[in-house]
Amino acid sequence: MAKNYTKDLIRKEFINLLNKKPLHNVTVTELAKECKIERKTFYYHYENLPQLIKEIFDEELDQVIEEYNETLSWEEGFILATKFILDNKKAIKHMYESDYKIDLEKYVFSISGEIMNKYVRRQAEKTKAQDIDIKLIAYFYQCALSSALIQWVATDMKTDPKVITRRIGDLMDGNILLSLKRSEGLKKLTQNFEIE
Repeated sequence: MAKNYTKDLIRKEFINLLNKKPLHNVTVTELAKECKIERKTFYYHYENLPQLIKEIFDEELDQVIEEYNETLSWEEGFILATKFILDNKKAIKHMYESDYKIDLEKYVFSISGEIMNKYVRRQAEKTKAQDIDIKLIAYFYQCALSSALIQWVATDMKTDPKVITRRIGDLMDGNILLSLKRSEGLKKLTQNFEIE
């Protein structure tokens, strides 16, 4: 219990520091001071700051998976999944401008994948779409959503992503189901390949 409390405190204070300053200016010494713990306590829980960053993204992704409600539209699911980013814009911007940009991009790609894979599979239940096409459609939208979100971060997050996401949903409404239905009439692919 105390271990979880300390780890939660470290994560919280790390995000607070990142909301104030760039990542390269955050040190373990400063973080320990903010947490009112010794440096060795930090190192008891984490090898270094990169391990802490990875754990933050992993836990946020786990929470998205746990909270995603099967009745949500992909738009509402995506907005829910990006709550951490919206709540910590400065911290996310500082991560994006650091050596950990790739970790942020992997996180965004993963949450987009979780949302789109579940949504497309649910829509596919109404069709006889081929499995490879289900994967291709989910992957296409995963790439589109994650690229749009990363671009939004790169351009200082000025627009409201909720408005844009809902607008995209209105513009694209029905396209996923239509694509899945088109799969029913397409010739089966003879080439076997996997989408990561």
